[in-house]
Amino acid sequence: MRLETFRLNPEPKLAHGSGLGAGQAPRHCSGQATLSFILLVSGVVLEVAVAGSFITYFLNSAGFGERLSARALAAAQAGVGDATLQVVRNKEFVTAGTATYTFAVGSDTASVSISRATDSAADTYLYTITVTGVAGSRERRLAARMAVNRTTGLAELQEVREQSVD
Repeated sequence: MRLETFRLNPEPKLAHGSGLGAGQAPRHCSGQATLSFILLVSGVVLEVAVAGSFITYFLNSAGFGERLSARALAAAQAGVGDATLQVVRNKEFVTAGTATYTFAVGSDTASVSISRATDSAADTYLYTITVTGVAGSRERRLAARMAVNRTTGLAELQEVREQSVD
């Protein structure tokens, strides 16, 4: 007597006789789906990495720009202070026209321009001080007005305000 075994789900044989069961692809096609999947996942990972790099770059440059702007403002303030000191030391600092000079404030620069007008009725010199502070690619400009009594030499800083840089 011969015992035969029966399978509940026998694998069907393909007509061309390849011996492949259900859900199996021929050997020459078996790596195509894996390659496509790997390329898709790699593309998504690369896109996320590039997006993260751009976000980091822009956040850093925004913070760096703010620091440069603050340094330019500090250089301009130092320039106003220096120009005020020059006028206080010598009330005849500018005799005619405009006096200009530049000096370094650390690694930044301040360009100072001082002009003078005379108010004969009040017996004062009216100085206009314009300073442009430069730090890297950022510029900030301050304008100050100062009155100096021609007789006593009493100096009064009347106004300091920021101007737009053209």
